[in-house]
Formats: sequence, structure tokens, C-alpha cells
Amino acid sequence: MTEYIDIDVDEDEFRLFNRLLLSYNDFKQAHEIASVLLESGYYDNVPENRTLILALNLTVIIAYSRPFKTSRGKLVLKTLPKEILSAFDSEQMEVHQQILYDRDTMMAHSDAGANDVVPKVLELGNRKILVPMNASPYATPLLRDVMEKVATMAYELQERTFEMRMEIEPRIIDKLPVERVHGET
Repeated sequence: MTEYIDIDVDEDEFRLFNRLLLSYNDFKQAHEIASVLLESGYYDNVPENRTLILALNLTVIIAYSRPFKTSRGKLVLKTLPKEILSAFDSEQMEVHQQILYDRDTMMAHSDAGANDVVPKVLELGNRKILVPMNASPYATPLLRDVMEKVATMAYELQERTFEMRMEIEPRIIDKLPVERVHGET
């Protein structure tokens, strides 16, 4: 993987540009998967479609969260600038914060602080059943109305990253390495 590229561009702007390119794809993925989930009819029969709903829910949350999590590498900003969220209203910000929290504590990690790690013993007649009591993502998928908000938010962020990219691209496109492709134009 290339960690350094010698081109005559502002390094911070170049890193932002690369972060925007990556983030666009993440938001596009989150929007597309949320749309599939919403349009599939899976929510119409949650008991039968529970596993699919949970899998798609997890994928949407992970994809949506990537731009706001620290990225390794020297060619990109570590995270997307917070200004990208400036158009969000308070309800959208609440959903955004909950998604990041769920991602960090239950979806991408098993955070002991977010889970009740002491198992419970349920007594059923003369029988005892040990039950791990954790805040599993499998127990709490996003409801349809929240998933609709997430789909909209991901699309808005996808569009905003594209707008920001287009503000920067004219300043750097002629300075980037060119790969000649032979064929019809």
C-alpha cells in the first residue's frame, strides 16, 4: 500500500479529498443496503425474517459509521470532518450518535461496559437456567422508522461528500498521477 505520494498539492486538502472518496462509498453502501432492507418487505414479517433484518441492520450501521471512525494510513484524514453533519437537525444528530454508540459497543465490538456481563439464573419450577444477559445487537435491530431515517441520512451524507469532493477536485486533478489507458474513447 502506498503511504506516501510525491505530488504538489496541499497535504491536508489531499487527505481530505481521499477521505471524501472513501466516505462517499461508505455512505452509498449504507444507503443502498438500508434501501434493500426497507423495500424488501422483511419488516412485514419480522419473526420469519429476523436473521436477514439483523444482518442487514449490522451492515448498515458498520458502513454508515466508517467515515467517523479513525482510519489508518497517511494519505487520508483520520476521520471525516464534523462539518459534514452541520445540516442535520437534532433528531438526526440523536440517531447519528446512537448509531456510533451501537457500533462501538455492540456491533463491531463486545464492550463489557455496554453489556451486563453477569449472567442471570432463571428459576423455572425446580429447574435453573443460566442466561447471559447482554445488550446484543441481535436483540435490538433498528426499527423500520429509524432505518428510514438512516437511509435518508446516509444519502444526504453521500451527496454532501460528493459536493465537497467536487470543490477540491479541480485544484488537484491536474497534479495527480495519470495512468494512460489504451482503447476506444
